[in-house]
Amino acid sequence: MKNGNCFKRITLAAAALALFASGLSPAAEMRTWTNLKGQKIKAQLVSVDDKHVRLRMEGGRDVTIERKTLSIGDQQYLKEYGGAADLEVDPKGKVGMPAKEAKIDTKLHVKRDDKFMFPAPFSSLEFDIIETPHFLVMSSGRVRGKDTAELAERLYHEMAFQHPGFEAKWGDEKKAIFLCGNESDYTQLGEYYRKVLTDAGQGQEAANSAVTWPHAAGAGLRLDGDLCDKYGVMSSARVFKATNKATFKSGVWNPFPTHCLAQDVLGVQMGGVGGVGSQGYFALSTGHGYFKEIQLCDETVTHMIDANTYESDELVKSGGFDDGRKWARTLRSLVKKGKVTPSIATLYRIENARELTPELTVLMYGFARYMQSTPERLACFSKAMERVDTGQTIPEPIEMAKIFGFDSVDAFEADWIEYMKSSAFK
Repeated sequence: MKNGNCFKRITLAAAALALFASGLSPAAEMRTWTNLKGQKIKAQLVSVDDKHVRLRMEGGRDVTIERKTLSIGDQQYLKEYGGAADLEVDPKGKVGMPAKEAKIDTKLHVKRDDKFMFPAPFSSLEFDIIETPHFLVMSSGRVRGKDTAELAERLYHEMAFQHPGFEAKWGDEKKAIFLCGNESDYTQLGEYYRKVLTDAGQGQEAANSAVTWPHAAGAGLRLDGDLCDKYGVMSSARVFKATNKATFKSGVWNPFPTHCLAQDVLGVQMGGVGGVGSQGYFALSTGHGYFKEIQLCDETVTHMIDANTYESDELVKSGGFDDGRKWARTLRSLVKKGKVTPSIATLYRIENARELTPELTVLMYGFARYMQSTPERLACFSKAMERVDTGQTIPEPIEMAKIFGFDSVDAFEADWIEYMKSSAFK
């Protein structure tokens, strides 16, 4: 990668001057530190060097921690307020999977005595509730929300570990997830959603939902203000048709919910930017969903297009579209043969699933995987997502190239292509 690390270096002298001007001292601030395993401690910074961080806990005891195990947000704090140099990383090093490696305390996931209930004329809708630190997981019928609750918390932890500022953006409200164990519950939730849209003057969106909702295995949902206030949840919720065993499987690592919830937590980091007309959002968000689905679950069950439409396509014939585990191998071959030409500009122009072909679907996945394939690239991806939030738009391809350390889109694309031709692309 050219131009080095995407983070600015802050010298010890500059950091000390900034602290003097502000009247602050690193050791004066008690803050929460997070490691790769999801463990958190409240402590003050005492000292930092290239490999270790010394922290003073609330009781006065000092502990020493390996610097490389701390979150990206902690690393930034060490640079900005501790005068630490950039953490040296192997540009080709592996990125961990905090979502899988975290030690999630499921004792904090509590089944509540009350029910999540909707107002008339949907008062027959009642859901059991499991409350976690950041989610309310509702379930009906024979479905239980325990595994989905753990999945959601693991995805939350990974985003918080890898993206500075994520926890502050999330705030105190919890995200609602509905697991419909009865077909009728899913149907009624669709009717409720259309009423919310209609009452908000979004008639066209309501009409679109009426067409797509019955055929989907899950969807986004908006809750009205009264329900949000009553249960302390965000207005943006997620619904799954848990009766569909093909897309809603047992266990924590459930591919379809992983895909959707990974998109949801990334959306919070991006500040809610997106929707029709936001160039680049669909490719970045959907590509990230497929990346996490395949990386964490080792398969994909999420289908946005009908592969039967593309019977003559080499990608479908090889099984590359039907089985996500073969996507990288298939795409690598096609790119090497010149049968698929990766283009960031083309990905940016995709606005919805109707525009997808198998090649574009796998290229979205390949782009997402590339941007998060090494510690250095992941740091740049995090910076890009922060830029989305502050700028309220997706960076143009040339901006994205510069964030990743390249002077041109062509150079950025060339590096991406080389990655997809390599054995590192899986």
